[in-house]
Amino acid sequence: MTDSHDEQVLEIAQIFVNLGAAETPAHVMASQLLKRAAQIAVERGISKVEATETLLKQVIEARQGA
Repeated sequence: MTDSHDEQVLEIAQIFVNLGAAETPAHVMASQLLKRAAQIAVERGISKVEATETLLKQVIEARQGA
């Protein structure tokens, strides 16, 4: 893992904490989300940033009950 990856995990984990998750599960979820975003980026031929954004939007919508 790189420092950049660690920073991304921390930033996304904070989003999960803001949505109500505990610290430790938030870090696990953030790490898993980034792994899945990398997979989606390859599958769809899009950037990892775009894939991450899509997944985060889905998480937020699900949390809001949309």
